[in-house]
Amino acid sequence: MKIAPTRLREQLVKELKPVYLISGDEPLQIQESVQQVRQVALCAGYSERTSLQVARGFNWGEFDLSLNSLSLFAEKKLVELRVGSGKIGSGSKNLLAWAEQPPADVVLVIVGDRFERSVQSSSWYQALSKLGVAVEVKPVELRAMPEWLAHRVKAVGLQADRPALETLAELVEGNLLAAVQEIEKMVLLYGEGATLDHQKILAAVSNSARFDLFDLSRALQQNDTLHYLRILMGLKEEGVEPTLILWLLTREIRQVSGPKLQGQNHWLRRAAAIDRTMKGMEPGNVWDQFQDLGRSMCGLSLTV
Repeated sequence: MKIAPTRLREQLVKELKPVYLISGDEPLQIQESVQQVRQVALCAGYSERTSLQVARGFNWGEFDLSLNSLSLFAEKKLVELRVGSGKIGSGSKNLLAWAEQPPADVVLVIVGDRFERSVQSSSWYQALSKLGVAVEVKPVELRAMPEWLAHRVKAVGLQADRPALETLAELVEGNLLAAVQEIEKMVLLYGEGATLDHQKILAAVSNSARFDLFDLSRALQQNDTLHYLRILMGLKEEGVEPTLILWLLTREIRQVSGPKLQGQNHWLRRAAAIDRTMKGMEPGNVWDQFQDLGRSMCGLSLTV
C-alpha cells in the first residue's frame, strides 16, 4: 500500500503494519514520518530499537541477526534500515526472505532517498510494500507552501495571516527544515499565542543573528565541533539563557539516528546532569558542560 506522508498518522492509528518503507528527497518529512512510526511502535510495546546503515561492504548477516536478537528487557523490537538509493544488491535476498515470514515481534522500517523506478519495481520493494506501507515523500511545491506553513504555525500555538505566510514561504524557498526552525524561532521571539504579520516575519528573520540556537543545531548535525564551540561562546556572551540551549541540545539528542543512536541514552543522562547543575542540585559550570556534551555529540575530543 502506498500513501502520502499526510496519511501516515491516520494509517498508524488503525493498524501497525510489520514493515514501512519511507523514501523521498525531503529530509524533514522523512524524519517526521520515521518518528511517527517510532512513537506508535513504542506504545505498542516495541521498546527496543536498532538502526542499521547500508553502505559499501555492509554485512547483511548483521541485519538477519538484528531481527532475531532481543535484549533481556524487550519482547518486541523496531529495526530501522537506512538504504540510501535503495540499490542494495544481494541484500534483496535477505529482505525477500524476511517478507516471506516476517517475525511477529519485529517492525521493520526501511528509510531511503528518492527511489528510482527500477528500485520501486524491484522484487524486494514490491513484496514489502504489499506486506506493509510505502510512504513516498515529495517536496512541497511553492504554491502549496503557505497552506503547509499555516498548519505548522497553528500547531505551535501561533497565528498568521496570508501575507505573513506567503512572506515566510518566499524566505525559506521551499526548505521545510528551515521553515520549521524559523517558526520555532518566532515562538521564542513573540511567545505562544502571538499573531504573525508580514512585518513580524521580516523582523524575525532580520534578527536571526540574535538567535543562533539553530546554527548551533546545524553544527551538531554536521559534526562541526569548532563551529559549535564558537556559536556556543557567542550565545554565552550575548546572555542567552542556558535553559534555551539545554532545550535545543535535548531536542537534538532525541532526534539522532544512524550511528549516533548508540550515544543517545548517554547524552540524555549528561543533559539531565546539566539540568541538575542549572538547578543548583549538583556542582559544576553549565557552559563547560555544554562544551563537553557538544564535543561528544560531534564525535570528537577537541580542546579550544
